[in-house]
Amino acid sequence: MITRIEIDGFKTFEQFSVDLAPFVIIAGTNGSGKSNLFDALMLLSSIAEKDLKEAFSEQRGEARELFTQYSNTSMASQIKFAVELFIDKKVKDDWGNEKDLSHTRLRYEVLVEKRTDPKSSIEKLFVIHELLKPIETQKDLWFKKYAKSDYWKPSNRSKNYKPYINTGIKNDIPTIILRQDGSRGGKPTPAKELERTILSSVNSTDFAHAYAVRKEISSWRLLHLNPVEMREPSPILGPDKVNEDGKYLPSMLRRLENEEKGILKDISRSIQNLLPNISSIRIDEDKSRQQFVLYAKSTDGREFSSRVLSEGTLRIMLLSAMKYDEQHSGLLCFEEPENGIHPFRMKNMLKLLKDLSTDFNDEDDADLPMRQVIINTHSPLLVKDYFDNEKEYNGLFFYAQLVTYVSPKNKTAYKITKLNPVLLGNHMDMFAGTLPSDRALTNAEIIHYLKTDDAEKGIIELLKK
Repeated sequence: MITRIEIDGFKTFEQFSVDLAPFVIIAGTNGSGKSNLFDALMLLSSIAEKDLKEAFSEQRGEARELFTQYSNTSMASQIKFAVELFIDKKVKDDWGNEKDLSHTRLRYEVLVEKRTDPKSSIEKLFVIHELLKPIETQKDLWFKKYAKSDYWKPSNRSKNYKPYINTGIKNDIPTIILRQDGSRGGKPTPAKELERTILSSVNSTDFAHAYAVRKEISSWRLLHLNPVEMREPSPILGPDKVNEDGKYLPSMLRRLENEEKGILKDISRSIQNLLPNISSIRIDEDKSRQQFVLYAKSTDGREFSSRVLSEGTLRIMLLSAMKYDEQHSGLLCFEEPENGIHPFRMKNMLKLLKDLSTDFNDEDDADLPMRQVIINTHSPLLVKDYFDNEKEYNGLFFYAQLVTYVSPKNKTAYKITKLNPVLLGNHMDMFAGTLPSDRALTNAEIIHYLKTDDAEKGIIELLKK
């Protein structure tokens, strides 16, 4: 779970930082930078398990286009990410080795530089700084606010706050050192020509904290649900975990059914809360075609395969299944959940997404993997539904906008993304004294400007008041 993210030099982010909760909604007009935040998270997730060249190539646009552009002739040469995390108390590697962690609150930093390789005269990407360190308990305001129960504290807490990954100078060479848990020594790697992160090389619990952080970051997912893929049957011998585009939903449901008898009835009830006309779902094993097929039964007794179900129906089925899937953990990013959903069902959709995030006040959630949901939207209706029941959702709400930033170094003006907190009017005193571009907005203001054709201009004028 991400509790804080800092970004600098990536797309529209300049010295950007924001604290997060288990459930977060980001609203804004098109082109305000909402999707850029998801892009940053997915790039960091890729960096945690792949080399830089491959990780950058998977993103939208060319690698050079991911660096902040100051003007037509000038751009950033470095991208810096920093995340503060809350992770589970135990970690298990692919060989079944399990270890208890001494620290569940950690900060990870990585600095990537774009420069010309003197050997080949080709522009390449290099890791020049990496840091993984525990967050000191007495300074941990996030934990005191959200995870108050002793249950969430590691059983063998340590007061040793030395970094597990650190960057320093060794023999006059910049070096990144990976420290083994419980050991004074370390594994040094020269950073001069490092084209992948040290974190991405950790693959066992010998380096338990670094491995747990790698496992957490690489698990982050961005849902880009494709109705074509969701409608397709799943091959019997194929994966049983759903893809980011919704593929393999039938085989995922079959796995859940095999793991717990009767769970499809629970999922069906969750679906019916949003789709009253559907009474149940089932998975048929088509042995002749070697595939699993999803069927939904309506309240009038008719049955339909997933091939003829609507996009909105399939979205609700997938999210309902994820709610009951104990293999689903970590961060889930979801763009525009309002798509394909009838306005009268928006409240129930938000409730379903909230249930996909950890509630630290719910003792039942203590037995499940930690989960986090971040949504972006430009729907005034979703904003209204959220604030009509703000206490129930207990999340954080931000309004994304592009503002003009003037660099103090070269006096260049360019657009950067800001996230402004959105609160009910009687909470405005919490943000008294903040800068105009960072001041909190009310829910009514956001609904108004999302409905306005010239929304971006209107919100900027509002922030000047």
